Amino acid sequence: MTERAPDQAAEGARAAFRRPDSGDGISRVRRLMELMAILTVAQLKARYRRSFLGFLWSLIMPLVQIVVIGFVFQSLLQHDIPNYTLVFLTALVPWIYFNDATLASCPVFLKFRDVVKKIAFPRWALPMSIVLSSLVHFSLSVVILFAVFAVVPVRFTAQFWWMIPLTLMLTLMLSGLALMFSVLHTYYQDVEYALTALIRMFYFVTPIMYPTEIVPEQYQYWFLFNPLAAIAEGFRSILPDYSMPAPEHLGFAAGFSVLCFIFGVLIFRRMQGQLPEVL
Repeated sequence: MTERAPDQAAEGARAAFRRPDSGDGISRVRRLMELMAILTVAQLKARYRRSFLGFLWSLIMPLVQIVVIGFVFQSLLQHDIPNYTLVFLTALVPWIYFNDATLASCPVFLKFRDVVKKIAFPRWALPMSIVLSSLVHFSLSVVILFAVFAVVPVRFTAQFWWMIPLTLMLTLMLSGLALMFSVLHTYYQDVEYALTALIRMFYFVTPIMYPTEIVPEQYQYWFLFNPLAAIAEGFRSILPDYSMPAPEHLGFAAGFSVLCFIFGVLIFRRMQGQLPEVL
């Protein structure tokens, strides 16, 4: 994060919350929306400041992963997975959204400490701006994914509409995690390191590099109670040879997302009061 991002956040917070308030709810909502837009744009600009390729890095890294992992799986491990590139890419896109939003939310209050200490504004807007900026990257990646589908080609069906509720489910989960981990990391700065290691391990037990069908059959049913596994397989179901996870798996993932959000809000509300002193 560059020094300019906190400056833009401070300017946005002052503009939105230091002008006269009309007192009505519509005005309050308008100011919150204005602040969220300013913070999200600041996050996006800071991420690629002084970067020649800019957003293209968000596409290059997944492509490198596809080449490397595709070579390992198909050439070295000799797994015969039809259309492996598409199988991997459709699950990788939501995983990158999860990974980026979760880890980027951890240090957000430390990076914006001057804004938090000097200006009164809804502090939850900072971790939520991380989720929204990651959602922008995710949306652009989905556009690229659809372009790949058009070239391959993959026939567009009604199954594609499932991406909308799956994305909402994942966004709700990430909102709770961002609220929780952002405030916890401010108090205990080991959180980001522990979370990074945990997510890396979790990557291998979530069907990103491989479809669930290669897991031993007796474990497949229980394997999909991993909420991210159900979401990844849900995205993969837009491919012709894959079906949507069972209702109980999707229901569990949806319930987990709601619990994450509720738990994140409760922890954030309990711990946010002392943020200026801790910072």
